[in-house]
Amino acid sequence: MDTYTESLRRLMLATSKIDGAYYFFARRMGVNENAMAFYYALADGKPHTQKAICDEMLIPRTTINSIVKAALAQGYITISPRQNSKEKDIVLTASGQIYADAMVKQIYKAEEQAIQETLRHFSPEFITAIEYFSQRLCLELQSIQNKEDHSHEQL
Repeated sequence: MDTYTESLRRLMLATSKIDGAYYFFARRMGVNENAMAFYYALADGKPHTQKAICDEMLIPRTTINSIVKAALAQGYITISPRQNSKEKDIVLTASGQIYADAMVKQIYKAEEQAIQETLRHFSPEFITAIEYFSQRLCLELQSIQNKEDHSHEQL
């Protein structure tokens, strides 16, 4: 294999392991990974819109809608209109904050330990590089999808 192919394979395997680690942790916590990502996003105590959570966490809107309905029914969130926007803010209630904190506290601890150990061995620039790579990959894959969509339209 050439250098790029081997590097991409290693990166793909590493990101798959990260995704898998969150997936299995969510299962052990008794939630699915999308619900865990939803509460992870809200645990910062700031208002978030459904669209922002969908875009940041790459969760389909229909999935977020289902999670929001369940969270509302459990009394974990409130929804309020956002000023000058069609979007609505989602905020954790007091009981929702307790629920989210219990879930993310362990995640934060594991993440902090992992990043501290990683930064002992590597420059913080690796994070910037991964962010850049993820943006480039998304753009390239979107470009391919747009070309395919356009070619299907011509048929």
